[in-house]
Amino acid sequence: MFLSSSSTAINSKLDITNAITGSGTESGVPDAALLIDFTESANRLDADLSSTRKALIEKIGKSAMIDAAITISIFQSLNIAADSSGIKVDDDWVNLAAELAVLTAANEYQTAKNSPQVDAALRDNQHE
Repeated sequence: MFLSSSSTAINSKLDITNAITGSGTESGVPDAALLIDFTESANRLDADLSSTRKALIEKIGKSAMIDAAITISIFQSLNIAADSSGIKVDDDWVNLAAELAVLTAANEYQTAKNSPQVDAALRDNQHE
């Protein structure tokens, strides 16, 4: 929602589906492929995080990489806070959340497992 609002504010068209299901090159987001790699590596704490970070810095600069890292951290901390406090997806929303995860291909990301109810619905093949 925020991305679509901000892209409208700067008169830009974004194809978020391409950023999620493709390489990101046709998403309209500058350097999307590198940003996606960095986001995934940071969330998984992959062994290649250091080299991914370095590649991103070389392409967009240190300040922009820090902005990306901060954005990743904020979203991750919101998930951790919700998971730690026991906040879970309301039963009425589990199937909708699973359908949305499939629609946006968010179910392909490791962090999709952070919501046990939605993950279970996805594993039950209810939404493929």
